Amino acid sequence: MEFLNQHIIAPTAQHMALLEFLGVVVYAIHLPYIAMVMGATAVAMWLTFSDHEILNPRFARLAGDLIDAVLGSRFPMLVLGVLPLFVLPFIYTQWFVGANGAPLKYIVFAIPGVIVSFVILGLYRGSFAERKSNFHVHMGLGTLGLGALMASYFVLLSTVARLHDPEKWFRLKNLVILLLNWNVIWKFLFFVHLAFAITGAAMLFFLLRWSGERAASDREYAAFVRKFGAGIGLAFSFALPVFYLFYVFTSPDVVFDNTNYLLAASVVFVSMVLAYSFFGALQSREPRFGATTFSLFVLVFVLAGSFDMRAMANANREHARVIEQAAEKAALEREVELETAMAAASGKNLGEETFTKVCMQCHRFEEKLVGPPLSTVLPKYNAESLKAYLLSPVKVDPAYPPMPNPGLTPAQAAAVAAYELQHLAELTGGATAPTETQTTPAEPAAPTH
Repeated sequence: MEFLNQHIIAPTAQHMALLEFLGVVVYAIHLPYIAMVMGATAVAMWLTFSDHEILNPRFARLAGDLIDAVLGSRFPMLVLGVLPLFVLPFIYTQWFVGANGAPLKYIVFAIPGVIVSFVILGLYRGSFAERKSNFHVHMGLGTLGLGALMASYFVLLSTVARLHDPEKWFRLKNLVILLLNWNVIWKFLFFVHLAFAITGAAMLFFLLRWSGERAASDREYAAFVRKFGAGIGLAFSFALPVFYLFYVFTSPDVVFDNTNYLLAASVVFVSMVLAYSFFGALQSREPRFGATTFSLFVLVFVLAGSFDMRAMANANREHARVIEQAAEKAALEREVELETAMAAASGKNLGEETFTKVCMQCHRFEEKLVGPPLSTVLPKYNAESLKAYLLSPVKVDPAYPPMPNPGLTPAQAAAVAAYELQHLAELTGGATAPTETQTTPAEPAAPTH
């Protein structure tokens, strides 16, 4: 993470808002897929084990169909499962650039574990054809891949939750301390129950609605899939509001505002609607509610991701202000560099260029314009006092309108002060400005721009 910190420019306020939105998009794409992989692997292993103990062709068929639907192609595994993991470190590193103690390294720790788990789960899927003759190898690969995946996301989700409580970052000395927190545990339990519930929705959607030939060719198998998927979804969706409320109630107070209260309430409400949808699918004699239920799960992930990104922003407002100020300063410095280069290209220096563009709207050296002739007021200043006045003008002379702040950077103000005093010396035949600093100078009117 230190490497990323060294090569990242402090983001602006607009950039940080874009990062929050991008984080929600990544979570909405990535986490539903991971949840389906996790839930489908666990369910397929249970079905395989049950079929091994007591032969049941439907269990064996459903296990194979479920794994083919979720892990059947390497392309979604790469696009939905692996690539988003490399986006997350850049999002969080840009958001927390310069923050001391932020536990961002644990996000990186999770990436190798996820990649290894996908490799093992690919071998697990490949061993399906020989799962009866090599039962222990097949189950061992599934257990190892599922365990690695769950451990990796326990770390990842724990890190996301811990980012909501910056006052306790100093305690996160190791991975054990990171994980030992009730807020973290409730969040992970919510995700695990989401994984099993969305697996039930995947059965209704991908095995029945998406591939309609299964329902048309074997109605008994379709009825079995519908009841099995809806039953699993209903059982685990009942617990979703409970675990999410525990997660919300154990979150730090600083993460909450009206928007996050609304997001949390929305997650609970949609979770209850999910249970009703599964109940309807269980009662129906036809494969219904598959698309509706799956869409509602995507909505839950969007709402929960929005809550987490908003909570992170609320908990780290002070840091956001610091990096926004740093971004503004860097932008001003780049603007000064550009103006200096443009001034050099035009044969002028930065002070003359800035004076021509800004100050001459209201000022002349030997004539009254909006402000007084500069030749009458500049002798009261030296370089430092004039620079200070340009950076923070105050009204002194009631005969002239107040000078608005021209919005110069310190470098621009110093260059303008040097140019004006030098030009005054040339006009007066070499006279120099006084060395003392006048604290209450006569008020020169300044540009309006």
